[in-house]
Amino acid sequence: MYYVIIGRYCANMQQELATAVQERKDIRVILDRRYGERRANGEPISLDRRRKERRHTPKLPSADSGN
Repeated sequence: MYYVIIGRYCANMQQELATAVQERKDIRVILDRRYGERRANGEPISLDRRRKERRHTPKLPSADSGN
C-alpha cells in the first residue's frame, strides 16, 4: 500500500491526484490535517523516562548443561 500525503495548503492537488489514481487500489491520497507543532513547548526532553532497559541478551543453554 502506498500513501501519498498532501499538505493542507494544496487541497486542490489532493482532489486531482485522488481522481487520477482512483483505479489503483494500492494507492491512497490523504490530506494532511495537522496544524502547527505537536510538542507544546518545543524544547527537547532531556530526561530518559524509560523505567528499565528494554534490550537484553537472551540466555542460551550452555554446552555443558546437556540441553
